Amino acid sequence: MSTLNQRLADIKLLMRYAVPPEDLAKATALVEKHDTDSVALHIFHAFYSYLPEGLEDAITVLRLLERRQGTFLICATTAQTDYLYLVTSEQAEFLGPLAEGIWEEEVLAFFNYESREAFLKKFTDLNTFPVYVPAHLHTDLCPFCHVADGEIHTLGCPVEVCPWCGGQLTSCDCRFTLLGRSDLKSESQLEELLTLLNKKGRLPFSAEEHRPAYPLTPLDLQ
Repeated sequence: MSTLNQRLADIKLLMRYAVPPEDLAKATALVEKHDTDSVALHIFHAFYSYLPEGLEDAITVLRLLERRQGTFLICATTAQTDYLYLVTSEQAEFLGPLAEGIWEEEVLAFFNYESREAFLKKFTDLNTFPVYVPAHLHTDLCPFCHVADGEIHTLGCPVEVCPWCGGQLTSCDCRFTLLGRSDLKSESQLEELLTLLNKKGRLPFSAEEHRPAYPLTPLDLQ
């Protein structure tokens, strides 16, 4: 848990300079509520590192808007306004105020929105969307890359099962044997491995079969 604890400590340090004194206790309690969740901690760290309005502010609630293939679209509500974050187990990306919607066509397409206007129409009332619950508490999600039951893991996830030997893909020797290499270092080598995996048929995450053996979160394993 050392990495999670360090991230939490970093966030609390940032908050001392970013949050109005009268709001600090409540804002800290919210962060501590998510102290074992890498997804939420990525958001808190991104927000308090770079206050969107350049003014003292504090996140009061996180709401889950969308979730697909290990990627979360989360709205962080503050005293100033509502902000959109695209989050994975690795990082959080600031997308801008909710009121402006999503401009990136790739993000809209990923979540199956035809246009920015279609997105804005769906999220006119935030209260109809659930408060975000830490990803690792969802039994239908991979505890590492957060894909849902039946979805394909993010390449490199230690939970993914090798389709050739049935072992742990990141630990078995199948990838080296098939590629005729002793290690994988370049992007092209990973792409070659991905091609072979897709041809063989990657094994999707099974909440029933795979989750119990992997209780750790991504930040714990860094």
